[in-house]
Amino acid sequence: MKVVERPEELGPLRADELTVTVGNFDGFHRGHAAVMGRLVARARARGGTSVAVTFDPHPVAVVAPAHAPSLLTTTDEKVELLEPSGLDAVVVVRFTADVAGQDARDFMAWLGVGRGSHLVLGHDFHMGRDRQCDLGRLSELGAHGGYGLDVVPPVMHEGRPISSSRIRKCVREGHVEDAGAMLGRPHFLRGRVVEGSGRGRSLASPTANLELPPGKLLPADGVYLVEIPSLEGRPGVMYVGRRPTFGEGARRAEVHVFDLERDLYGIELSIDVLGLLRGDVAFESADGLREQIREDVARARSLAAERQAGSSDGGSEGGPPA
Repeated sequence: MKVVERPEELGPLRADELTVTVGNFDGFHRGHAAVMGRLVARARARGGTSVAVTFDPHPVAVVAPAHAPSLLTTTDEKVELLEPSGLDAVVVVRFTADVAGQDARDFMAWLGVGRGSHLVLGHDFHMGRDRQCDLGRLSELGAHGGYGLDVVPPVMHEGRPISSSRIRKCVREGHVEDAGAMLGRPHFLRGRVVEGSGRGRSLASPTANLELPPGKLLPADGVYLVEIPSLEGRPGVMYVGRRPTFGEGARRAEVHVFDLERDLYGIELSIDVLGLLRGDVAFESADGLREQIREDVARARSLAAERQAGSSDGGSEGGPPA
């Protein structure tokens, strides 16, 4: 899969060779996967090139910065998730005020979409200045410009369409199991381990403090069951919050990895967030917190063992924490 910033970097492609989708694709959820599946199948049937066009930064960060969402995935993570789809190329457009003000017709022409091209888009697609170009308008542009349009219906979860905004809400509220069901995989965090205050070690639960990319969405404050794919899938617990017991105000994520002795400083960890064990609480003393941590770890170990047993049996990996 080729990754470029401008369409001309794809090489000399005729318009009738292009099958294209456009979107933010934050999180690359099951609805996005359905669009990519249709896109790749259509491109292969036509003997052409499948291209996904996405944006960096998120357009809202440019047109309404105060309302910019925290992201389920960074651009690099999003591109990594797109690769198994079988796409030929991804164009990561640097989103600017000029791009935001561009007419949809001009943007399509810039992409190289023209007579004989084909678009594959999600059911809620909008684009162009003030999002004025919806699917109806784009169908008209396609009829005039000689390119086709497939609209992929929504993928549903519990009777409602899956969307990135809906998944973000679940993550913000700590409902990471629901988020995972819509994503088709756990919500994950990826960051470098940096030096912390050392309090975890004093509480008999040494933790790895994560330095996360700016704008990455953290789940609600609390303690979570996690797995660490970058450490052979080892289980652990993750704390997200401001350490209210000690009056510390900076919000952070820190992970205790079970049965691991080695130093993790400087290593990049990828953390799959599986389920919320409890919310964040201010304890009256460090002793009270220490006892609660013991209970959290014991419960998480039990749940991790259940998941492993379910996976070994070919089952559902044991389900989320209750």
